[in-house]
Amino acid sequence: MTSIPSTQFIKTSTFTILFTKLIKPNWVHFSKRISNKKLHHTSIMSTDLVFVKEISATAITGKDAWNRPSPQPITISVSLNTDFHKASITDNLKYSVNYAVLTRHISDFIKSNEHKNFKSLGSIAEAVSQLALDEKSGGSEIAKVVVKSPKSEIRADSVEYELIRSRIDPSANTDTYNVTKLRLLTIIGVFTFERLQKQIVDIDLKIKIKKDDPRLDFHKVVHDIVEYVESSNFKTVEALVFKIGQLTFQNYPNVGIESVDAKVTKPNAFSHVEGVGVSSLMTPKNFTDVEPLAVEHVSQEKGDFNLPVENEKGQGYKGGHVAFIAIGSNINQMENITKALEKLKTYDITLESTSSMYISKPMYHLDQPDFFNAVAKVSFVDHSPHKLLEILKEIEYQHLARIKEIENGPRTIDLDILLYDNVQINTSNLIIPHKLMLERTFVLQPLCELLPPDQTHPISAEPFHDHLQQLLTNKPEDHVQKDSSLLQFIPVPRISTKDNVMKFDQINYKSPTLLMGILNMTPDSFSDAGKYYSSSLDEIIEEAGKLVQQGAQIIDIGGVSTRPGSSEPSEKEEIERVLPLVKKIRESTDPSLANVLISVDTYRSNVAKQCLEAGADIINDISMGRYDEHIFQVVAEYGCPYIMNHSRGTPQTMSKLTKYQPNKNDDIIEYVIDPKSGQQESLNNPELNNFLNGVSRELSLQILKSFRAGVKKWQVILDPGVGFAKDLNQNLAIIANGSFFKKYSIQVNSQNQGDPSSQTHLSTYLSFNGMSVLIGTSRKKFLGTVTGKVDSPSDRVMATAATVTSSIEQHADFVRVHDVDKCKDVVITSDAIYKDVF
Repeated sequence: MTSIPSTQFIKTSTFTILFTKLIKPNWVHFSKRISNKKLHHTSIMSTDLVFVKEISATAITGKDAWNRPSPQPITISVSLNTDFHKASITDNLKYSVNYAVLTRHISDFIKSNEHKNFKSLGSIAEAVSQLALDEKSGGSEIAKVVVKSPKSEIRADSVEYELIRSRIDPSANTDTYNVTKLRLLTIIGVFTFERLQKQIVDIDLKIKIKKDDPRLDFHKVVHDIVEYVESSNFKTVEALVFKIGQLTFQNYPNVGIESVDAKVTKPNAFSHVEGVGVSSLMTPKNFTDVEPLAVEHVSQEKGDFNLPVENEKGQGYKGGHVAFIAIGSNINQMENITKALEKLKTYDITLESTSSMYISKPMYHLDQPDFFNAVAKVSFVDHSPHKLLEILKEIEYQHLARIKEIENGPRTIDLDILLYDNVQINTSNLIIPHKLMLERTFVLQPLCELLPPDQTHPISAEPFHDHLQQLLTNKPEDHVQKDSSLLQFIPVPRISTKDNVMKFDQINYKSPTLLMGILNMTPDSFSDAGKYYSSSLDEIIEEAGKLVQQGAQIIDIGGVSTRPGSSEPSEKEEIERVLPLVKKIRESTDPSLANVLISVDTYRSNVAKQCLEAGADIINDISMGRYDEHIFQVVAEYGCPYIMNHSRGTPQTMSKLTKYQPNKNDDIIEYVIDPKSGQQESLNNPELNNFLNGVSRELSLQILKSFRAGVKKWQVILDPGVGFAKDLNQNLAIIANGSFFKKYSIQVNSQNQGDPSSQTHLSTYLSFNGMSVLIGTSRKKFLGTVTGKVDSPSDRVMATAATVTSSIEQHADFVRVHDVDKCKDVVITSDAIYKDVF
């Protein structure tokens, strides 16, 4: 056997006592070596030091001990080799290094990069060393930087990256990883009583490397040591030290590890001694002829993931249950998602509600199409969690022919159970709550649209919404996912994802505003007095073409006037007004007109149905389904976008219905939630609160009705209804507070009249998070009141433009206007100012 390398210890009859030689630190040796070199102007480097000790900061250092790229507390210490002899004699700081300035530069640098993933402590140390060596900032020629993280390793007191950098002798640069007091349990000792149970050992490591190599995963190094030590047993501390060095060199042969300095301490060996142990400085030469270690790794694959939860065995699952299912697809996305949701019905699973639909970049396997992602809330009776899993797998592999060729590769459909009641399960093929949900925006962001802000994760005991806030401030590593931000997507069955312009960033609001042009086919429109009513179809088509050329992405065709006091035409007359125009646009020889998005402004289900069959894309309902609830069934059947416009009463009565009361229903709870900043307080103005909440509450209750008819959340576009049952101040309030309609959330609680054990329908939650908002102010009466142009709607263009700009500042996604040519520039400029889009 090869002998154990020499170590710094003294043997006694029963133990080894740690003995540390009094040697000069490497820093002093390095400074001496540098001082012997001739520098610029033949000056000699001094061994004086100016240092800054432990600047407190927060940074993303790569993945933490929980394998997440989360911000970590760190400290930064810097020592600068300089000559402050003249500063000492003259008592003048200009002849030394100003540590106050250095501290400020470092703190400012870390603060300005607080959202950057540095990926390692080493990259932070390298960046700080460049600041410390910068001549223009008064830096030195030699700098020692130590970046310390007390939280990166849960088993250690701290980990550090220590480096020395020189502007005059780069070959003398050194890099070292340090681990302080890695506390492990192992069997160690020669006596029988020592072999009966594990005892604590503290391990300190100094791993010197050639450079900060990204292939050297320091968490993995520590994990390997922990796994090996705690699964092995040793007679001597000397053997333990030796094996740590051998394991490190053996597992990482090609990443430039120059030496491993390991110290092992037994803190509880003797009651009257603080600790005993050994240390050894080892290089690859120590293991030249040593037989390799045979290491058995403990698997951490999906089936072996361990959570402190109970297994399903022995639990009863009779009665009603609620589950949340993540949905994903990147092959014929909407077609497969729709089929999967339809298949749930055949297993007696009810779709209660969905989130918005999102487009996400692929993870892990990056060279594949983008994914569509959403979360569905479902209810059912008697299905156990494993039975539900079995059903989802049948839908994936049997009904939708999913083929799993590569891990994390393309898939027709992916259905994962995120939550099931309040159950916690840990089995080989099913873990609930889903173990990866907190790391993925495309899961957590839509899930939080279906969960109230006070609902906590059963394992972390932290609200899901708080987890989302943390996730939204972090960026993934480039090799894992190019970008974790999501685009909210409103599907249009007629057109492809590529050609669909309805894609919106609902977190940072960096998406272009869409322009909807108005084409009224009525004799009594308030704004254009039947301009197109008496025109020929060809003339109207020509006008529609002009709207598209001027910049309209959507044409909104209306066959019923909704101005206050107007009377409605018959259904037959409305169809005669709008249906030929829809057909004629789709038949146009002009491709830009033939492919434009067509919205039909109607509240009648039969008009909506016929127009959708003729090629219309969107239904714009000013009644929000109150006049004809069958319209919900039509919207659900055709899967079309649905603009739900808030209103009250009828055109004859709405102007009198402008009083909005506070919520007096104890079963309704209202929230204001921003996904990035969390739950917000109500505004200080009670009357404004009542109004904004009242409009949102009435919209919400109608949306929930539409869900029961089969409408999906991703179909609904919100319109707070400027001019509909609103007075002047209320119309202005909508424009000034438009972003409120992306933050409102409501929880509706109901008394369960059936099975007391059932959890179905006990609580319904709807969030406006992730929903698009349309604002329509064009030429409306309140603008005439403000400007004094009461009798001339066509002269209200500039007033309309002002409201368009304000709406875009408040994150509107659509603006509906008559004067497309003039408002186009307003939209483009406002997008550049408020959305950084140009």
